[in-house]
Amino acid sequence: MPAFDFAGTTSLVTGASSGLGEQFARQLAARGSGLVLVARSADRLAALADELRARHPVTVTTVPADLSQAEQVSRVAAQAAATQVDVLVNNAGFGTYGTFAGLDPDREHAEMMVNAVAVVDLAHAVLPSMLARRRGGIITVASSIAFQPSPHQAVYGATKAFALAFSEALWVETRGTGVRILALCPGPVATGFLASLDDPAATSSIIYGRTADPADVVRAALHGFDQDAMTIIPGRRTRLLAQGHRFLPRTVMARMTGKMLAPAEKHATTEPQTRSRTTRP
Repeated sequence: MPAFDFAGTTSLVTGASSGLGEQFARQLAARGSGLVLVARSADRLAALADELRARHPVTVTTVPADLSQAEQVSRVAAQAAATQVDVLVNNAGFGTYGTFAGLDPDREHAEMMVNAVAVVDLAHAVLPSMLARRRGGIITVASSIAFQPSPHQAVYGATKAFALAFSEALWVETRGTGVRILALCPGPVATGFLASLDDPAATSSIIYGRTADPADVVRAALHGFDQDAMTIIPGRRTRLLAQGHRFLPRTVMARMTGKMLAPAEKHATTEPQTRSRTTRP
């Protein structure tokens, strides 16, 4: 299949003010795609939009929105449905860390809204028109954590498993339509969340021993999109860890993942705390 021609298209990117979302915006603009950028921070979106307009002959629109709020998800979905969105990048997301019983229920609910509900609502808003035009696509940022249970990040892992299964099902449903569907499943990525997390218990876990460059992850995603791939897991080590469930019983995988996500002993506490971030494995 030929590479996707982004010239003259419009791509909607959620969580676009930093991390993988910012990299998607930069690389899509470099490919000639106009942008609709969605994130909570209006100031950061505006600064990024100004920079991209100065560097590339593309149109950039900003839509400040908090996708943990149902009414704001509906507003963004309505705007997306009224716009010819050629490519949707469902990137917005955050995680929490700690034992489930000790985490803030409101924060966990917000996590499900951003990581799962908004993903479905925005896909509903744009996919019918893509199918009618027989062109376009959706990239959903899932995670390598989607392939196994994730003790200490139970809700985060479950939402990413949902995003992966949802995206792969759409990939099958859209075969032969001209629409491309891709699930991106990175491991830990070197984005701003590691600095802002300020949680030694989380960052001391084995899983954070190595991080990928966000630009490389996005390049891998767009390469996979060009090839009409169903799922991309960037990095040999990440692919190996993600496929462990194929060779081990799920009870063993769950315990192993729990050990990898557990804080190092010197950072373990009896009071689990909630933390958020834009990307993780």
